[in-house]
Amino acid sequence: MFDKVNYVIDAWSCPCEAPWYIYVETLKPALLTAFITLATFGWDDVARGYFRPRGLGRRTSKRGGRGKGGGGRSRGIPEFGDMIGKNLPGADEVKGEQWSRLGKTIWRIDTLLQQGLFWWLVADVTVDLAFNFTSVLYETVWCQAAGEGRFSYSREDLHATFGGSWFGVRYPDQDYEQLPCFWILQSGATGTADAMVAASVNWETFPGEPPPTGMQIRIINAFTGKVYHESPPGEALDDGTMPDFVSGVVPSGVTFNVQTRHTGTIAGYRKGFVTCMANCKA
Repeated sequence: MFDKVNYVIDAWSCPCEAPWYIYVETLKPALLTAFITLATFGWDDVARGYFRPRGLGRRTSKRGGRGKGGGGRSRGIPEFGDMIGKNLPGADEVKGEQWSRLGKTIWRIDTLLQQGLFWWLVADVTVDLAFNFTSVLYETVWCQAAGEGRFSYSREDLHATFGGSWFGVRYPDQDYEQLPCFWILQSGATGTADAMVAASVNWETFPGEPPPTGMQIRIINAFTGKVYHESPPGEALDDGTMPDFVSGVVPSGVTFNVQTRHTGTIAGYRKGFVTCMANCKA
């Protein structure tokens, strides 16, 4: 998360003379993704809405502010899973059952935990919204022309690797490039100024293998092997994928590589990108 925050801050320190409607057009897909993430619910949300007893005391609800027995996580934001659960046949009878003091205490603790998780989700979605918006905006011709050297390359093909070792990542598809920063297949250069470099890959479960574990990505000096930035180990999501991202400032006059690894048996990564933006504050 903090790598994405740093990327957004450094990107916006560089000028971008795009017309207002470009900001609107590049913001729309990021807003749609954020809305879908917040609106998505699981069966556990439905179950909580169905079984949560009445009379738990005053708590925050999404629709009605504070009230008794509310099922929401935060004021003003509808919780669709909870709403569905509360309106299922038999929910009123279940909610009317008497619970022991211990049972109600457990429900109150669960409510607090769900509120904390929800606000963590909101923070994560907000960071992703800013990152996705910034990434698309700074690929427009207006922002490309405003920089002091930058590039963006991407990849689409599936590449399988064995676990335990670092492997260099190739990004063969050019989105744009403006010297003195440049990228050639598996190596990039920062040029005459410090630069913000960001890179990502999207891990996938290899057919017949368990989901990958311990995925990491890093930016290193191509000649000395010095590690400039490295992501912490990550685990696969429920669908067996795991987007991995790293970013940070790389000194001027440096040739760098992007490497990635995992600790499973065999796994593959597919989509990803690498970008470089000269430090406009320098």
